[in-house]
Amino acid sequence: MILFNPYIFAATFLVLMLAIITLHMMYPRLYTFRYRHTLVSVIMRRFPVRRRRLSMAMKIAIAVLLSLAVAQPYIVTKEKIYIESKEISELRFNARPALVVILDTSGSMGGIKLETAKTVITEFFERLSPSIDVGFMDFADSIKQAIAPDNRSDVVKAVKEARAGGGTMYSYPLKAALSWLKPYRELNVSTSVVFISDGMPGDLMEYRSLLKDFKSLEIPIYTVFIGEESGGINEMKLMANTTGGEAYIAKTVDRLAELLNNALEKAAQSIQKVEVKTRITKTVDVYTPLSSIFLACAAMLYLVYRFTVYRFSGVTF
Repeated sequence: MILFNPYIFAATFLVLMLAIITLHMMYPRLYTFRYRHTLVSVIMRRFPVRRRRLSMAMKIAIAVLLSLAVAQPYIVTKEKIYIESKEISELRFNARPALVVILDTSGSMGGIKLETAKTVITEFFERLSPSIDVGFMDFADSIKQAIAPDNRSDVVKAVKEARAGGGTMYSYPLKAALSWLKPYRELNVSTSVVFISDGMPGDLMEYRSLLKDFKSLEIPIYTVFIGEESGGINEMKLMANTTGGEAYIAKTVDRLAELLNNALEKAAQSIQKVEVKTRITKTVDVYTPLSSIFLACAAMLYLVYRFTVYRFSGVTF
């Protein structure tokens, strides 16, 4: 939409129209003229009414364009700009990638499976770069422990204290992990999840509905399934494939340590490779002046007008 100062436009247009009407009434030579020669004298006929109306219409159009140019017309568009400040630079510097490990501690995970997983996770956290935030959750039919990515010593302590017992519900820990990691993603900080389980969930549809949120936020889930149950294997593959992670299948406990360590390392590498870029945007109004465009249009129309006068009268002034 074109905006302009209506008062300046009205005043300019009024002045120009008064000048046009005055000249139109006081100078009939604009529409009739005499050509004199030493031998002949020819009086040209008066322009037909139609031509005079065309001439007046073109003058009014030129007056409108000139009035708009003087009225400082402009258009307003929306544009996003990036905001830089000392505080934002510090935020970018301090933002660290995050890794959350979710461990199934249902009854079926008791014994050597749980102890092996705890040992691998603990050793991994202890050697992992301090530039990565780590969180931990263990669950059964509900969340037992939930240590958000903040204090690594508390995370390691929670891993060591994990105990087996209860059923298996995937949706609760996934919802909690999503709430932890979403703020990281809003700042464009990379995150990942490692999910370890040995059984089918009792909330199949509920947990599946959460995977689209992980996908949209670009939070990959690296899964480790323990056992040979086809249903559980398929769910772990679905979770990993949907979110952009990878699925690891430890069909025997003997391979659990190796594959779990591989999954943890891969999850950590995926977030270490991504450069953290935090950019804050703001929408502002951009004003684009149009006076020069209207002046150019008026000049073009004036040239057309002069050509029309010359064509009808043969006079170029």
